[in-house]
Amino acid sequence: MSEPAAGSSAAPARLRTVLCTCGGLYGALVLRRLRSCDRLEICAVVRSTRVLDPRFGFLQGAAAQVRRSGIAYSLYLWCATTLADWLSALGGAVAVPAHSPASGLPVLATRNLNDAEGLSFLAGCAPDILVSAFFNQRLNAAVLALPTRGCLNIHPSLLPEAKGVDPVFQAILRAAPQLGVTVHFMSPELDAGRIVAQRSIERRTAWSVFEATAVLFREGAELLAAAIEPVERGATGSPQSGAGSYQSWPTPEDRRNFRARGGALVRIADLVRLARGRLPAAPDR
Repeated sequence: MSEPAAGSSAAPARLRTVLCTCGGLYGALVLRRLRSCDRLEICAVVRSTRVLDPRFGFLQGAAAQVRRSGIAYSLYLWCATTLADWLSALGGAVAVPAHSPASGLPVLATRNLNDAEGLSFLAGCAPDILVSAFFNQRLNAAVLALPTRGCLNIHPSLLPEAKGVDPVFQAILRAAPQLGVTVHFMSPELDAGRIVAQRSIERRTAWSVFEATAVLFREGAELLAAAIEPVERGATGSPQSGAGSYQSWPTPEDRRNFRARGGALVRIADLVRLARGRLPAAPDR
């Protein structure tokens, strides 16, 4: 066996990375970018099966979601997750795996990553980094302490403003001219960790919530991939400037106002493009 040439050095080991997501198009866009990052090795996927509350099964959770946000918004969430998984597979795009044997990756489907099963799964993965993207579970301190390089979240707003579950819907409801995405370290407090990178994007009036959110998660994945080397070198990000604002699930009144102002949650054209393997266009710079 030949020895390495003098002065040469082996490439550094890639960082073992666990992706936590609800799947669908937004999770798939992040997974696709992380898989192409030469500093990361996706070693496992955690898929949330939670609907509103970890105590609820799917039907109970779906009924509670309808009561809280209305039928149209609940159908949008189904389109962004379950239907998007099916259409991504049909169009040949990268999809978030749902089962370990089919993907070759360990996959944990769970309503609560903080429980004993979740902690055991993550510990067995021995992750360097945990990435959260379109993930509807708040992680406790025990989970956040497991990855050696920290936990990073992609949030589709310019934190500290618009913390919470769907800032894109709220921004379009307000006809905000700018959207944004933030990559930040996670803390036990929701969307409150130190900021690693942010990007502001001009909102196109034709965007549905589905398309705008997809664009933001794709841009967030680019920001995260660019931030890996600084994080590996010890970068800790910047503290958020103030408490900001929090926005919970849309109410039926929000949905009525959204519809009255001409907003669209998801369009047939969005789903047709996805079924044909066409991803959202990059935003203007």
